[in-house]
Amino acid sequence: MPEKANTFTSPLKDGAQSILSASYWKEAAKNFKDIKMIAFASLIIALRIAVKFIVIPVDIGVDVSFDCYINSLGSLVYGPLMGLLVGAVSDTLGCLLHPTGPYFFPFIFVEMSSAFIFGLFLWKRKLSAPRVLLSKFTVNFICNIILTSAIMKPFMSIFYGKGYSFINLTRIVKNLVMFPIEAMLITLILGAVIPAFKSMHLIDKKQENISLRKKDIIMIAVLLAFSVGLVLFYIFFLKQFVADHNIKLF
Repeated sequence: MPEKANTFTSPLKDGAQSILSASYWKEAAKNFKDIKMIAFASLIIALRIAVKFIVIPVDIGVDVSFDCYINSLGSLVYGPLMGLLVGAVSDTLGCLLHPTGPYFFPFIFVEMSSAFIFGLFLWKRKLSAPRVLLSKFTVNFICNIILTSAIMKPFMSIFYGKGYSFINLTRIVKNLVMFPIEAMLITLILGAVIPAFKSMHLIDKKQENISLRKKDIIMIAVLLAFSVGLVLFYIFFLKQFVADHNIKLF
């Protein structure tokens, strides 16, 4: 008689285990006992701390950094659970070695959640440019816009005695405009390192390479144009409408 199918390990269409299965999380947890994964995670922590010294300030609490590229590489290899630990350690050590202002513990959850989300999208998944694009959009929306803005409100109040609008135009503009560009660069970087990672047995040898096809470039260009259009719509129409009607944006 054929064996009864295990409902916890039913594969997705791309051949990966569902994130809702117990086996997925058990396998992700095994990386904490893998010396190679621990060593690689240590390297990613060092790199994430190093890039904290290279930031382009845009506004209070808003800057352009290169952490997302290192973060995505790490999460691709060791997954979401170890990503949580890497995010926590890199944030704590980064604040100690390169303080940019008062230390505020809740910010640790931004780095932890971004690594976790990248891990969910990239670890043991069939990679494609749309998947990378969706992962970066999710990180930008959940971590950089919603979570960071929510944390900035008490941070600004406690340390500077100032208010902070939850719907912060500068933060939204930066994340909307940058995410297609960042996703494209992440795709190119992953495509460049996948062969090396496979040869070092850091990822499955069956993992196909990833590249930007013509339709992917068109999709990214359309999303970039759409993002810029939304920003311009706010600046030249919605912003004045909000001001005229005295609408409070949190």
